[in-house]
Amino acid sequence: IASKGKIKAAAGNALESRYSGEIQKKLARANRRVSKSIQAKARNNARVVFVVAADGSVSDLQLTESSGSAELDQFALTLVRKQAPFPPIPPETGRSSWVFKARIGPF
Repeated sequence: IASKGKIKAAAGNALESRYSGEIQKKLARANRRVSKSIQAKARNNARVVFVVAADGSVSDLQLTESSGSAELDQFALTLVRKQAPFPPIPPETGRSSWVFKARIGPF
């Protein structure tokens, strides 16, 4: 028989997975808008890291790995900014902020 603590932890993990999935899905939908001309100049996806605050706002957005194309790198940073704010972090997670990493680009 599962204890209440284990059930609560499992529910929290499911909630965290669902929230993380929402953020990734929102970025993936926007990522489909990379133009063919920008794609052609890139060698890799751009990698970004950012912090989502409890209210869904974004801070500390940084490019962590270049795509090899200044245009795609800029597109990646702009994409994250334009998708903000994200949904607020569910209070049940106990998090006041959340660090996300994402790959933006055609690869």
